[in-house]
Amino acid sequence: MRLFYFMNTTNFYIPKNIYSAFLALTTPALSTYNFITKNASLITRELNGDKDAIGLIPSCELINNKNIFVSSKIAISFDGPLSNSYFYFKPNQKELSKIFLRGDVTLNEVLLSKILFTELYSTNPEFIIDTKQKLSDVDNYIIAGNENLDSRVFGKGMSLSDEIAELIDYPYVNFVVASYNQEKIEKLNKAMLNLDEIVEENLDKILKKIDLSNNIETFVRDNIDSVYFELTENEVDGLKELIKQLYYHGLIEDLFEISFV
Repeated sequence: MRLFYFMNTTNFYIPKNIYSAFLALTTPALSTYNFITKNASLITRELNGDKDAIGLIPSCELINNKNIFVSSKIAISFDGPLSNSYFYFKPNQKELSKIFLRGDVTLNEVLLSKILFTELYSTNPEFIIDTKQKLSDVDNYIIAGNENLDSRVFGKGMSLSDEIAELIDYPYVNFVVASYNQEKIEKLNKAMLNLDEIVEENLDKILKKIDLSNNIETFVRDNIDSVYFELTENEVDGLKELIKQLYYHGLIEDLFEISFV
């Protein structure tokens, strides 16, 4: 599905979630890009096939794509109740043995949840991709992406981003802007200045285009200050700490330098 289409422009792959839409709808400077929405887990594959394309990729994908260039200016980060992923726990349970994964699941949900359950609950549950059409009332879930906006679950989950941010003591960098073409990233960096300020100034217009239900729109408005579209030194340190956590918990073999541009 294509969000916008312009001939002879750079392809910009973004995940199917409202925060990616915020970024795409933020500034006229992005009107020259051909936005294409994909499942978040598939975007890195698109970049490997199109070296001139840009993508908003899950941050943990960097462990398998260490040579990709990463914007030092643009990302999607969280440190509060707003999140792209949420935990939903069944009540009155004595142990967490199975966690079902739903929605636009990526490496981030799988790897970082393993760390959180080890750190917070001293447990190592089995993670299972949920193929059932309907949610169960007796299972635990991690739901990623826009499925969290469903009225059946909205407001009932625990923010994965909030838990990660508390663990690492930095904002949780969920998505980074990346490309194998360094010049494309440099050009984008120059076009995308003061993103957080622009989002705040244009919040009404953006929310109107996204068309959320009233209660969800109110929740987003009330907590938009917990989402960051600029990558500052604080977020860069958070991303580095995230990689360290993967290493300390044995989920990657070596630490590596991120190729920031």
